[in-house]
Amino acid sequence: MCRAVNRVVIFLLSLHCLSVFAVAQISRIEPAEPRWGQAFTVVYDPGARGAKLSVEDEVFATARWTSPGRSVTTWARMTRQGGVFRAELTARENQSGVAVHFVTLQGGWDDGAYVTAALFRPDGKPARGVFQEKIKSEKYREYFEKEIALYPDNYSAYRAKWATATLLEGGGAANLIRGDLNRLGRERAESGELLAALATANVMLGREEKSREWIRKAVEKFPEDLFTGEAIREYRKWIGELGLPTDGLAEIRTLERRLIVRNPRTEFARAAAVALAEDRNAPLDLIEAVSAAWREEEPENPQPWFSLALALQNQYQPPERAVPLIEKAIELLRGGRLRLYGDVNSRQTERLLYTAYLSKAELASRQAKNEAALAALATARQLAPEKDARAHLLEARILRVMNQRDRAEAAFVEAWRRGSIEAEERLKEMYREKRGGLQGYDEYLLAKGRGDRNISESWNLPAPQFKATSIDGRSFDLRSLQGRIVVLNMWFIGCGPCRKEIPRLNEIVREFRNREIVFLAPTPDKTEELRPFLKSAPFEYDIVPDADGLLDLFNIATFPTHIVIDRNGQVVALMTGAAERRPEEVRRVLLRLLGAQDPR
Repeated sequence: MCRAVNRVVIFLLSLHCLSVFAVAQISRIEPAEPRWGQAFTVVYDPGARGAKLSVEDEVFATARWTSPGRSVTTWARMTRQGGVFRAELTARENQSGVAVHFVTLQGGWDDGAYVTAALFRPDGKPARGVFQEKIKSEKYREYFEKEIALYPDNYSAYRAKWATATLLEGGGAANLIRGDLNRLGRERAESGELLAALATANVMLGREEKSREWIRKAVEKFPEDLFTGEAIREYRKWIGELGLPTDGLAEIRTLERRLIVRNPRTEFARAAAVALAEDRNAPLDLIEAVSAAWREEEPENPQPWFSLALALQNQYQPPERAVPLIEKAIELLRGGRLRLYGDVNSRQTERLLYTAYLSKAELASRQAKNEAALAALATARQLAPEKDARAHLLEARILRVMNQRDRAEAAFVEAWRRGSIEAEERLKEMYREKRGGLQGYDEYLLAKGRGDRNISESWNLPAPQFKATSIDGRSFDLRSLQGRIVVLNMWFIGCGPCRKEIPRLNEIVREFRNREIVFLAPTPDKTEELRPFLKSAPFEYDIVPDADGLLDLFNIATFPTHIVIDRNGQVVALMTGAAERRPEEVRRVLLRLLGAQDPR
């Protein structure tokens, strides 16, 4: 099954190669094969069939330029000429491809008009990396050979080949990587690109220490080489994907920061600075250096303004330093400027704008400007993703400081519905303060929880009939379980949030062990996969392996999912998706069905 899924992924990845033909009537590049140093024209026809932007729009062309080891984004405002929009671009030396999207700053995007072109050298020869872009397909071996035939020292093509082989062939790619590693190990002319390939091959084969050895050498000998940063990026990626030991990450962080200090203007440095902004212990001077260089080159890009403001906020610098930065970021985000730097579908803009308003509110509250903070949070709430509790939680804290108890309680309740553990604790405190104890607290919280969009306790629909056999050979038939409560936890081994819930779910099983409740845990995993896992992580539900049919019966599309069926065979609670308080929500439903008070 995984192999089939991987082939679908590769097919989707390779669709972009066809885009220039599929949308030629809407957009095109003239000439079709641009050369380095040559100006070429990007054309968008709003009158063409299927075009999504109109002749009245202000249209921008955002271009993503690629070359082995790096990519950059530029943009141009298009001019209207004879009913079509045109923009002139120029290919630079060493670039191998360009991909162009057409957007407006107000949110318009013609996703069907995406157009690409391979770039060529002045002598007409395909640029280094042209075929490398096509290695992300089932014909990856063919395109790899074409690339290497033109550029035998393009070691980045090896990394692309290994990644695709791993996606398509899984563990079978190891022999391919070993063979290439032996070949590359005989190369005499060292470069940052070669060392990056050697480091990547070793980490993909599980040789984490050897990979770090090559990265260390690359940092020492080629600190200015863009491929040295690529080696670090690949190391982090494969350590995570392969589940390798993370002991070496401390050294990698040190090496990463050395690279950033040497060259704060690289895309690698920018990506690192965005991540470091979240770290309260990150070197602030490093983030400031990257942000300053970034803002100098791209003053209309909101990301460097936002990242530095966030870093200052997280490290509790004087709010006066961060406020003008976050205001500038909000101004640029609201003006749609991030769309010109790759965010063509506005999703990143929406995410950053929400977080920027949260930062604005937090900074205002630190300055004791509570009304200004609440005004910023009013906007943040409108932008908040469905399961994000941060805006409501911060609002509740501020209202509590302002001694507006009822409003604070309402905000805490909404934060709790969205999954905040802190909100639940604060509600418990407020309940105890108001009533002198916790008698009736579960019923109070259950009543509040009925507003959760991911928790339905008003179904009262018949559960589909099913039979199941546990991993220990026990048989269960829902018809024969009438008169008992049935709790289902849909999960699988590879689901991190599912695994995280297990210890608390075990406590619930033990708490209700002597009651008329059956706990079942259907999973698509096979018995041979489950047994070693359950030895290291005991799960006290009755585990039902190979349960694809049962999952389909309940139309399960999200993991984990909890379902509670009452004594009459009615589904009375459905809880989808991960949330810190999910096990406690299951427990409260059981208390309600049993008519019991919280014994604690």
